[in-house]
Amino acid sequence: MKLLKRTWADVDLDALAHNYHAICDHVPAGTGFLGVIKADAYGHGAVPVSHALVELGADYLAVSNLEEAVQIRRGGVRAPILILGYTPPAYAENMIYLDLTQEVHSAEYARALDDALSGTNFVLNVHLKLDTGMTRIGFTAYGDARAAEQIAAAVKLPHLRVEGSFTHFCVADSTAPDDAAYTKLQYERFVQALDVLEDRGIKPELRHCCNSGATVLYPQYAMDMIRPGILTYGVDPSADTVGVLELKPMLSLYTSISQIRDIPAGTDVSYGRTYTTPTDCRVAVLAIGYADGLQRRLSGVASFLIHGKPAPVIGRICMDMCMVDVTDIPEAEVGDPVTVIGHGASCEAMAGQLDTIAYEVLCGINKRIPRIYYQNGKTSEILQYIV
Repeated sequence: MKLLKRTWADVDLDALAHNYHAICDHVPAGTGFLGVIKADAYGHGAVPVSHALVELGADYLAVSNLEEAVQIRRGGVRAPILILGYTPPAYAENMIYLDLTQEVHSAEYARALDDALSGTNFVLNVHLKLDTGMTRIGFTAYGDARAAEQIAAAVKLPHLRVEGSFTHFCVADSTAPDDAAYTKLQYERFVQALDVLEDRGIKPELRHCCNSGATVLYPQYAMDMIRPGILTYGVDPSADTVGVLELKPMLSLYTSISQIRDIPAGTDVSYGRTYTTPTDCRVAVLAIGYADGLQRRLSGVASFLIHGKPAPVIGRICMDMCMVDVTDIPEAEVGDPVTVIGHGASCEAMAGQLDTIAYEVLCGINKRIPRIYYQNGKTSEILQYIV
């Protein structure tokens, strides 16, 4: 089936290359690059982005879970993949078969993985996750004298090979003094924990802690490998990082006009009758709704661009459609493209309207929406999830 341009996303792989090189140039020479492609590469399409990152020189990829890793392997990507979240030990052999690396966050989990491989000659590659203050998963890397013993015991398990160790910062995208001090504290805790392990003869070859925020604001913490997420896709992780790197957003989201109607004053629009036209107006119906990832909370708040002019959303956003006022855009016609995100309508601005973060906006773009990839000014691939 030919591509149905009802609603679609353009993904610029040249922008990805630009961002990749800008990030690499910002950190110490020789620092490895781990491309974070979880959540369908933050809505950009995991398999095409993975191939592009590997071609650019990424040393490692990271996903959230085993299912995402399987998707990448089925897509023909052979680069090392780190699973950042929990995988049930029953799937340990599957991870080895797929040549995956699993995070290990506790002595109990390490033993469970080792037990699952008992009776085999298999060895699972792992990275130790140290909790330095995020208070999520991980060996406690501070204030717990038992942690070093627990990690040492995990390292000795016959079916695990410890390749790396990492931690995760929680406020590294903030320049507020308290947050900067906390990020420094987390880094120091990580270094101290690694020193304790080295005294016990444990020295992981890959140490990584810099997420997007730390990559921008604390490149001196890069260690062996950086782990930028949303930064790779051309979006700053916070207002405090804006302007430090010259980034190019990769994704633009478009829809189209299905119908245009002349509506008299005093007419109710959409569910709940939350909007009544104050004057005679011209209303366009767009082929996008909350089932595509356009959040209903944008009703009466957002504006989209038609012929470069803002068209405000009126009435409640529906599952598959929404309405905009095009009274001041007389040139608007049925079939015209409408810019939802991109080229003057940023996902950061939409996130602000939703009182959330750009991450959520991008990850929420539904798989009903095809992604069209561009490289060197030409269409390189079309990803359609449904057909």
